[in-house]
Amino acid sequence: MKKLIFAIAAIVTSSAGNTFAQRYNRPNPAVIDARADNAYEEFKINKLDEIVKLSRKQENQIKKIENKYDRLTGRNKRYQTYQGMKRLEEDKQREILSVLTPVQRQRLFAYQQRFEHRYNRRG
Repeated sequence: MKKLIFAIAAIVTSSAGNTFAQRYNRPNPAVIDARADNAYEEFKINKLDEIVKLSRKQENQIKKIENKYDRLTGRNKRYQTYQGMKRLEEDKQREILSVLTPVQRQRLFAYQQRFEHRYNRRG
């Protein structure tokens, strides 16, 4: 009888240990707070609109570009590295700049130069 009780106890103990050892599947961190991500993208697009005066068509194209790159980063492991994310961000910036007209690009670069010199001064 003792052997039977110990055998049952051993089976219960080992099965309980196995159930707790199951892997915990975490949700994708890129998709956790999509609402906050969209709000931040809207903020960036509005800021760009203040600087260069975007048309409605350009705003929609930039939103499509942002969404495309969000989908790429969310599902592809290749972009989880620093180099991959950097390359992806450069490609995204290049596509956004291709949406702008030459006059708008000049305004944007002039705005960036103005603030770049402000924060890189010595003293």
